[in-house]
Amino acid sequence: MALVQIVLGSASDLDAVHGAGMVDTLAAVGVSASVSVCSAHRNLDELGRFVARTLAAGTKVYVGVAGLAAALPGALAGLTNMAVPVIGVPMDEHGIDSCVYMPPGVPVLTAGVGKVGLKQAALAAAQVLAVGDAAVATRLRAHLDRTAKAPQFDVPAPPKA
Repeated sequence: MALVQIVLGSASDLDAVHGAGMVDTLAAVGVSASVSVCSAHRNLDELGRFVARTLAAGTKVYVGVAGLAAALPGALAGLTNMAVPVIGVPMDEHGIDSCVYMPPGVPVLTAGVGKVGLKQAALAAAQVLAVGDAAVATRLRAHLDRTAKAPQFDVPAPPKA
């Protein structure tokens, strides 16, 4: 049972999702995740059955990857009856409006755009789960500490060419 479902409307975004290390990031903090492809436009009935099945199995967070035809995050929110967090990730400028401009009462959180947004969505999903799970919170903190960039103070200016 995956606690986080990462859903793409098109297989064309699979390389970006895997390249961003979303599943690996979640695994590093002890959160199970699954990646699925199901279009909100072409496969709405199947998407509805998928959401019903995964909710019944215990999914706690959905990440909807918004590609060119970017209805997926809003469709996920609607299919969960707005009772489960949905994080939308627009892959480019085409998906931004569909993640940011939801009707009142239809929350879709937006983590960022493109590969950076995918990475942020994995961390945001872990944060949501950490609220109710001390073990996930501890592993998330350790992961963030391991991956943090060290600060640099009093950095000299680069030599002039």
